[in-house]
Amino acid sequence: MTLSRRFRVGALVAGALFAILSSTASASDSLTRVITTAPPNLPESIAIDHQGTTYISFPFAQKVVKFAPGGSLTTVASLPSFPLGVRLDNEGNLFIAVVASGIWKVPAGGGSAFQVASGPGGLWNGLAFDHRGNLYVSDSGGGAIWRLDKNGAFTMWSGSALLKGTTAAGPCGLVHPAVPSFGPLGANGIAFNKHGDMLVANTDFGEIIRIPTNPDGSAGPASVFSGPNCDLWGADGVGMDNADNLYVAANSKGQIDRLDPGGHVQVLAAGDPLSFPSDIAFGTGFGDRKTIFISNFAAFPTSGGAPGVVAMDVGIPGRPIG
Repeated sequence: MTLSRRFRVGALVAGALFAILSSTASASDSLTRVITTAPPNLPESIAIDHQGTTYISFPFAQKVVKFAPGGSLTTVASLPSFPLGVRLDNEGNLFIAVVASGIWKVPAGGGSAFQVASGPGGLWNGLAFDHRGNLYVSDSGGGAIWRLDKNGAFTMWSGSALLKGTTAAGPCGLVHPAVPSFGPLGANGIAFNKHGDMLVANTDFGEIIRIPTNPDGSAGPASVFSGPNCDLWGADGVGMDNADNLYVAANSKGQIDRLDPGGHVQVLAAGDPLSFPSDIAFGTGFGDRKTIFISNFAAFPTSGGAPGVVAMDVGIPGRPIG
């Protein structure tokens, strides 16, 4: 079965599942729609550079676009497969996780995207940089974290069993709606706290996994930081603020959560206009540092919300880029 056909099957399954979940979703007046798109331009991941230019991946259109404040959408990369995670380094270089391909890069000065890493994994997804400048990517299907170091070596960093997904029911008593299309979805969004610990979203299990970084840069033993929790079911992209709170786009719950440094969960927003929210980026421009911008993937609808980007003031500035 092709991916496109599997996606359609998954969407039908999702419709039945979310007839149950949507009845309990609450409206979120604090959310503001920033941009609206239409299929196949369903935004999966989002990143914002120092100048306030926003980058968005459109997996089913196999491209990444950007738009500057007051501008319009412009394609910056056409990819051979589904682009998922997008992240920027401190110099403004754009990195893209591409399913079944690896990591691609678009130089800050412009130019064509080119591949910088490939490996045996398939569902390359979440991206994050550590303070040393190494780039990490989750393989959601394989349940692992890989590292691209500054010398270009691409190796598995952690293959902990806590990073694996499942085809069984999650903490809400339902199988994640993307499983029929993509199989198990384990490790997904990743971020680093101020201690240098990596926090990893496990989509199927509704968990956040913590992996400390050893002094030599290797991965320490993984442990459950938060969950399993129905409010974290579908944990996808993540973002970190300056107070070490972690923001989680819980796609299958159709909500945005905030976890304090102790792992306690607070639901910040749920329901329309959120629809399968998949990633979070803090604003970088004047007046936007306390605002999170959320990609509304809407691939497996959790409400009537349209695909696009929505914004929300969370009251705390986000972690700087790089």
